Amino acid sequence: MASSVALVSRLSPAQQTAFFEASDRVLGRDRTAGGIGTLCEKTTHAILKYYYSPDASCHEIPVSGYIADIFTGSEIFEIQTSGFHLLRKKIEQYPDSIPVTVVCPVVHMKWLAWIDPVTGEEISNRRSPKIGQAQQCFKELYRIRAYLRRPNLSIRIALLDVQEYRL
Repeated sequence: MASSVALVSRLSPAQQTAFFEASDRVLGRDRTAGGIGTLCEKTTHAILKYYYSPDASCHEIPVSGYIADIFTGSEIFEIQTSGFHLLRKKIEQYPDSIPVTVVCPVVHMKWLAWIDPVTGEEISNRRSPKIGQAQQCFKELYRIRAYLRRPNLSIRIALLDVQEYRL
């Protein structure tokens, strides 16, 4: 079973602080019980929700018959790693007057740490040779191409450095 911890690089000190605070809120917390969309939610998705909106009361809010990942009252955030075709109906139904930001997380660099399940000690740690690029989102963006010219739709690509722990 793998568990990953996402770390954002190239952020200002204030943004780094906000990101690590979001990480601390999610890591170690039992997320098996929760609201709509939080059951089995991936760690990276949960951390990004708290990063973009630390106020949990803004998470998983119904808007126009759909559940927005974040709705601040004046802006919607949808965090989507893949399956952008699923966003088409949401984007179509969200009011044009509310700005929508689609966040596409991309693993830029990944370190893999193997943990001994008995002792809990780290056995090995290595960097993956794969390096993620922002262009990885383009394939998914193609699936919502009809909506990309909407004036209140913006795309944010979050390049992440990740430490993954495996047993």
